[in-house]
Amino acid sequence: MKKIYLILIICVLLSSCFDLFDPAYWKDGNYRLSTNAGEPSCLYLSNDGIGLLECVKSIGSNKEYIIATQISRKGKVYYWIIKKKENKYKEKPEGPYDLKQFTEIKKSLLISDLNFESEFGKKKN
Repeated sequence: MKKIYLILIICVLLSSCFDLFDPAYWKDGNYRLSTNAGEPSCLYLSNDGIGLLECVKSIGSNKEYIIATQISRKGKVYYWIIKKKENKYKEKPEGPYDLKQFTEIKKSLLISDLNFESEFGKKKN
């Protein structure tokens, strides 16, 4: 029995030391979408620990941009665009936009082909 406990402890230590267990729902480099401690039903987007958006429902990215959506309590969808910057302290989500504005801005930024990769909290019918 002691051997089993020892093996479990070693596994936990190794997984935390080598980042084998990452509870992020989505990640891109240092960007992570994880559970918000203050509101577990909301997913929180951060860059190396710096908060960018709360209650993210869908997300996508490329080398230069991250796009995300939020849904308000009244069911309204908000769209956001984040330009990835080398200085993470200067990153600021742009938005909220409605779908029409979001589509136009994506065209002007030449990222019309950037789509949402992951969706969270979808209701099953």
